[in-house]
Amino acid sequence: MKEIAANIGIEQNSLGLIGGIIKGENQVILVDSPFKKGDCGNWKTSSNINENEEPCYLIVLDTNYDRLLSVKGCDCVIVVQNNAVTPIRGRNPALKLGDETSQHSENPEPVINLNRLIPPEISFEKHFRMFLDDMQLDLEHHAGSNHAGVWVIIPDLKVVFVGDTVVADQPPFLAYSNLELWEEDLKLLTSDQFKGYQIISSRSGLVDQSQIAEMMRTIAFIRQLFDELKVKNANLEEWLAIIPQISAKTNQLELFNSELFYNRLHWGITTYYDLNIRERG
Repeated sequence: MKEIAANIGIEQNSLGLIGGIIKGENQVILVDSPFKKGDCGNWKTSSNINENEEPCYLIVLDTNYDRLLSVKGCDCVIVVQNNAVTPIRGRNPALKLGDETSQHSENPEPVINLNRLIPPEISFEKHFRMFLDDMQLDLEHHAGSNHAGVWVIIPDLKVVFVGDTVVADQPPFLAYSNLELWEEDLKLLTSDQFKGYQIISSRSGLVDQSQIAEMMRTIAFIRQLFDELKVKNANLEEWLAIIPQISAKTNQLELFNSELFYNRLHWGITTYYDLNIRERG
């Protein structure tokens, strides 16, 4: 575990997802799960947590597949944004997609019918405030990168977990995104409100303002491409044809043949098209 502030650490799980571990005197809050399904029994030892301490809450930052997969098997009170409990379109289990398998796991286990989160104990609409001893945590709904996106803000220590709002040198997750809101979320991260904050991405760890600025340019670029496709009433094949342009924009031109990133964009654009174009057309 890498400590980033007093009693706050980050840990990369076996699916490559970076979770947060916030320790109180006798309890723990997890920001996403630090381990993959089946590994939860080892998380205390690996995270240097006293055996007497129990995880009390698990905050789930969105509905991306690997994040939901990581939740399974963790004995915590689960906290989500309300949209996370709304059924979403299932995936074709025959497809082995980039965000469902991990470059960090030697033996990825495909899981079927995990298209909705296990029932949470706590859900909220816009804002939710929690306390761990004297530490205040503010949970906010930010729907740019995901319809159920959550930021966890710890104002006293100037730490914020932003999920997939920022990803560095890799394509974004587009399936359940709202690009207009995404641009607003990124602009907020560059404002005085988050000046001096440590900003933690679920894919890239600590990110700086230059990486956020690059993310803003990427989302603006993708939004322009999407707007042009909407104006011309393009079919799905035309939407998928922009994948090389996005790959190049996200510094992944040399990884265009990478299954992980190609499938992330392919499935993301296909799902975005199904939810925003085909069903509304």
